[in-house]
Amino acid sequence: MLVRHESCGFSVTMANPAEPKVNETETLTRLLDLELAQKRATWKQTGERARSIRAAGFVFLFVLILACLVGGYFAFMRVSEQRANPQPSSAADR
Repeated sequence: MLVRHESCGFSVTMANPAEPKVNETETLTRLLDLELAQKRATWKQTGERARSIRAAGFVFLFVLILACLVGGYFAFMRVSEQRANPQPSSAADR
């Protein structure tokens, strides 16, 4: 049943409740499937982004720890050199 009011340009389509709503159900199911597929794609993309950020964080930590180890190695080597070869102290220092 189609109701039109020409004065306000309003039109309403009313479906017969006795008719089966197979088309509406199929359409609704397809729309929901499409929406869920889009959400899954978004979730997958977000998950990949989080994994890449996590991997970058681990690489940064690895480089930072490696740099600290190398710096510590050179610092201890210099200290051991100075300890092995002490500079002669002058009489004025005493």
